[in-house]
Amino acid sequence: MLSCREIPDIASDYINREGSRRTRMMMSLHLAQCKDCRTYVRGLKITRSLISESIREPVADELLQKLGLTNPDRDGSFKEPNE
Repeated sequence: MLSCREIPDIASDYINREGSRRTRMMMSLHLAQCKDCRTYVRGLKITRSLISESIREPVADELLQKLGLTNPDRDGSFKEPNE
């Protein structure tokens, strides 16, 4: 059985359905019994979803300047001003 301390290390793999079948099963069993870890994994899923949605929208040039970033490259990544 997994301990609560191990959950943060494997939560992303669990959400992505990666890792071994045994580990995913152990994670499922742990989450069925541990409310705190279910809350943690649910929060991670929500955070990832919000981030995914936010990067789909174009970023205003004014905000990029305030953050000290230049316009995105063609691949969508941002570069620091002195790069």
